[in-house]
Amino acid sequence: MRKIYALLFLFSLSTIAWAQQDAQFTQFMYNRAFYNAGYAGSNDAICASLFYRTQWVGFDGAPVTQNLNITAPIKLLHGGVYLGIVNDEIGFFQNTNFNIGYAFQTQLGNGSLGIGANLMIGTKSVNNGAWLPSEPDGFLDPSILAADAQGVGIDANFGVYYQSSTFWGGISTTRVIEAAAEYNSNVGQNVSTLVRNARHYYVMAGYNYAIAGTSWDIQPSLLLKTDLLASPSADVNVTAMYNNKLWGGVTYRLQDAVAINLGYEFFKGLRAGYSYDFTTSSLSAGSGGSHELMVSYCFRIKVPEREKAIYRNVQFL
Repeated sequence: MRKIYALLFLFSLSTIAWAQQDAQFTQFMYNRAFYNAGYAGSNDAICASLFYRTQWVGFDGAPVTQNLNITAPIKLLHGGVYLGIVNDEIGFFQNTNFNIGYAFQTQLGNGSLGIGANLMIGTKSVNNGAWLPSEPDGFLDPSILAADAQGVGIDANFGVYYQSSTFWGGISTTRVIEAAAEYNSNVGQNVSTLVRNARHYYVMAGYNYAIAGTSWDIQPSLLLKTDLLASPSADVNVTAMYNNKLWGGVTYRLQDAVAINLGYEFFKGLRAGYSYDFTTSSLSAGSGGSHELMVSYCFRIKVPEREKAIYRNVQFL
């Protein structure tokens, strides 16, 4: 059980930048708004999605993540708006991000092109100091955060997203500004530790192939991600969809995991999905895998168009 703490400890000491700070989701193909700011308003429905992920079951302090995304098309704004909340707990650290954004949507060929940006307000805190050495003077290293350290940083995300009836894809970057925040150091209140965001880059794409004469669709998808600090990672998924209601698929994450995903649409607009990751890295000896739940609901609000009419008053004839 101590292995995860050793990893987290080294993770926290990696200069002033924390690599791979964004949360990870196996069902990325159903969480495009999280990865790409240009997604908002790409469809004509208001959609809310909730994700819950518990990673590396069996390790104390393993990552646990909750994510809520809401997107809505706004016709008057020629695009859509986005609201997102992410709470990510790993070891003794808790990171919470609030995102609000807008994407401009325009017709391009047979689909729509979205260009969007998000404002991100992030908070980082240390839950307790049980990880600190117990010597009387403690671990006198100013790069180690204090037991009650808290900080707030403001950053931004940017994305370009394209979607048609059969294809979707985009490129995006998060933590563009690479904002830094100061936190109380383990050395004392008068010493601070600078923690800087690391910029992340994503390329994602998917395709819907309808098998002629059947109710089946094959939907391959891909997610490439890097922060230019850690090794790049890739998720490749192939999902089979039946009658646009029931689906199942397999994901391979480079040098990390093989996952299965299942889902069902209970009624129009309400869907739920589940994925399980079989760990294939060196953590597999102590990991019970990773679980991820997804629930999404989409609905439309129809506003009647104004009817053109002519009104005559005999007093002004």
